[in-house]
Amino acid sequence: MEHTNLNSLAQVEINGEDLPKELLLSDNGRYTTYYAPFEFVNESAKVVICGITPGIQQATVAIKAAKEGIEQGLSDTEVLRHAKHSASFAGAMRRNLAEMMDFISLQHWLGIDSCGDLFQTRQDLVHFTSALRNPVLDQGQNFSGGGAMISNRYLWDQIQDGLVAEIKSLPEDCIFIPLGQGVDAVFEKLASEGVVERKRVLSGLPHASGANAERIAYFCQRKERDQLSDRTNADKLDAAREGLLAQIALLSGKQSVSTGKKLQKAQGALKMPAARVAVANDEFATASHGEVKRIYATGKVKGEPTLFTAKHDRSGRYVLNRKKSSPTTGNTTNRAENKVYTATLREAAELLESGEFLINVVTENGVRALRSYRSVVVERVQ
Repeated sequence: MEHTNLNSLAQVEINGEDLPKELLLSDNGRYTTYYAPFEFVNESAKVVICGITPGIQQATVAIKAAKEGIEQGLSDTEVLRHAKHSASFAGAMRRNLAEMMDFISLQHWLGIDSCGDLFQTRQDLVHFTSALRNPVLDQGQNFSGGGAMISNRYLWDQIQDGLVAEIKSLPEDCIFIPLGQGVDAVFEKLASEGVVERKRVLSGLPHASGANAERIAYFCQRKERDQLSDRTNADKLDAAREGLLAQIALLSGKQSVSTGKKLQKAQGALKMPAARVAVANDEFATASHGEVKRIYATGKVKGEPTLFTAKHDRSGRYVLNRKKSSPTTGNTTNRAENKVYTATLREAAELLESGEFLINVVTENGVRALRSYRSVVVERVQ
């Protein structure tokens, strides 16, 4: 029996450890699917945050919230709205999500002060959902996602019936933020099938759980590369960060949402057809190895996406720093003795490609930064 009637929750007893058998929807042997009140769709949303599937704890919170709403005599719509908001990305995950979304300047695209408002005063702008809308358990445990969401017919059918139906009811200009292992791949497949536009899928944010604190800190540039543990792939996070900043810049330009002259310059630079652009899956589109016209990157200055460009110094040379650190002296990359100078951008690009150097880049207002080869765009002469 499919439990789509909220009144069926009134008599259900929950213990927080298991989902009630009365709410079982289907079982294919390995995977079991339970009903939980996550049907609400915010059809006016501008941003959609999509996880894997509700876990047992999340479903329990939603069921409790729905039962409370029913007891208070709320309408079905209000009960479902309350249940979904109560259970969606609670606690530290909300803070982490807000910080990362603010870092890539999504708040400017939305026209709000901070993405933290999406969880408080501007819930009208956000829709929370999951690739698998109802809780799916894997052999009785929370399902952790992965390729099975695409390859397993039982799971893919649920995505088609739930997520795809939701997407079709949402505004065409909303953007999607996939979170969790395998959710990026789900949206890639949906994009290939024409369900969503690739440019509106912001892939690459680190997972927002508290256990992912180091990756989040590095993504938001609160932690330096030389302070990272071996578990964190800095190159992948650099590529994801730069790609997302560029994507927001492009979307902002096309949506006529002004985020300042620097954003417009970044947008123009990132449209260059011959550019080598880092993307979140660590693949790169490479230009021909001709003369280098420009080396640049996007970054953040006072919260704004900003264009950084390699410029020659007063002597007419480009400045790079050899990566250098030791257990006794720490990171000495930025010391004068580790600076290297080149006469041309082509020579600078060749040193960068070795992986042993960082290049000095600067904004139009003189803010300087060091960038690795994977974090810059090398624009070559056609």
